[in-house]
Amino acid sequence: MPQNVSEGIILKSVNWKENSRIVTFFLEKCGRLSIVDRGGRSIKSKRGRLQTFCRMEVNYFKSDKTGTGYLTEVDPIESFLLERDGSLGRLTFASAAVEILYDLLPEDEPQKSLYHLTMQFLKLIDLAHKLSLYPLFLAYLMKLLSQLGYRPNFAGCVGCGKDLQIKNKENGNNGLAFSAERGGLVCSTCQIAGEYYIRLQSERQKIVYALQTASLAEAASFSIKYKEAENILELLTNFLRYQTGTKKLKSLIFLEKLKKTKF
Repeated sequence: MPQNVSEGIILKSVNWKENSRIVTFFLEKCGRLSIVDRGGRSIKSKRGRLQTFCRMEVNYFKSDKTGTGYLTEVDPIESFLLERDGSLGRLTFASAAVEILYDLLPEDEPQKSLYHLTMQFLKLIDLAHKLSLYPLFLAYLMKLLSQLGYRPNFAGCVGCGKDLQIKNKENGNNGLAFSAERGGLVCSTCQIAGEYYIRLQSERQKIVYALQTASLAEAASFSIKYKEAENILELLTNFLRYQTGTKKLKSLIFLEKLKKTKF
């Protein structure tokens, strides 16, 4: 059985049998992959330590008969400690990113561009100023969704297709709304009675579009008020749940407890 080597990060680990576990990785070479770590929970295991939020070299082989992967060795390459000022916020957003990847990544399908984007995100969320955490996560979330084929439209109306800056002037900046079902912004002319919308001020539309088109490094320099960030996150998570069928992210529920601390 040939040995496989790829760098990757852990998305999830669950106990399996007596001293083993099944570890789901996001690997650079093959995307999401679940691998059996036989005896990995035993204190006698000599295998390298599995660390959350750590870029590591993963060695494994696959059974020719069953196709099951078995872990043989791991070596840490880079750890993201998330211990700087605002550590609770850093941990929350890093955990949310990993949770989304676990839910949405297809099994055994390479996603190299998204993998490197995720490594950049983890590095920035580990080192950036705590005021940058929210815009960083929002920008990463939109890029993640886009790379997996779920790009929300914040540039023009999904109904008529016209530029929303023109529509805003025509409607006095009062008719802008976001539809998770239709996948983007809808001007007042194209809105349908009975359809659920999240209202969005024109200035907020400019912010979310700027975040969608900015690099992660550029997003780290954005200044966003907490209420603005909450509003943008609400419409993105609604879009995520409607388009992908995922449940409410457990990691982001913790944000409610962080409101008073500002991370």
